Amino acid sequence: MRFRLCGLAATAVVLLGTSQLLAQFPASKTFTFDDGTDDGWSTAFGTADAGWTVANVGGSNRMLIPRSGFQDAGYASGNAVDPFFQAMVGAAQVPALYNISYDYYIDTSTFGANAGTFLQLGVYVNTGGGYYAQDFSTPNEVAFSQAQLTSGGILSGHVSVNVAAVGFAMPADTFYRLGLIENGNGSAQAVYYDNISVSPVPEPCTLVLGALGGLSLLVCHHRRKN
Repeated sequence: MRFRLCGLAATAVVLLGTSQLLAQFPASKTFTFDDGTDDGWSTAFGTADAGWTVANVGGSNRMLIPRSGFQDAGYASGNAVDPFFQAMVGAAQVPALYNISYDYYIDTSTFGANAGTFLQLGVYVNTGGGYYAQDFSTPNEVAFSQAQLTSGGILSGHVSVNVAAVGFAMPADTFYRLGLIENGNGSAQAVYYDNISVSPVPEPCTLVLGALGGLSLLVCHHRRKN
């Protein structure tokens, strides 16, 4: 009977932990561009929709961002009911439990003689109070050589960076921005983006809940032996 009560106690702890964790993690936001629009993405530090081209390439709708400098595009919000804003609040509160990710697709056959000699991709974050941080560091760096850029082929992949691991420490604020970095030297360079996301990391949550339940069972088992 005591063991059964311990099992119920462990379940209660897990359920309580689940409730508390869910309360901490607002809805995630993923930009898929499935509706054929750029979902409100602006220029680097703008707020108005830039009207970026969205096209179906490689079997998916993707947003095309031509390289124009360094910080090339961004999405910002101060709307408390916007899932993006809520996700950024969560990333500011518990950065270790949030990832920023995206898919990239580069068609080098369009670059021609203006392919350049290098191209790096990265992300930056910015808040209304002026906080700014950027990342395209190892091991998250996505960098392409001149040989790749002049290959005439497709360069594609998925990037996921943990907010804490890359040193982003956003303060609590009323306005957040996520931006895309394209650091290169070819005037024809451009990147298609898809599935740009700010989302909770599922694995740590699972581990925490499992640890809570396991600890409860261990305590109950110890009491039973005594």
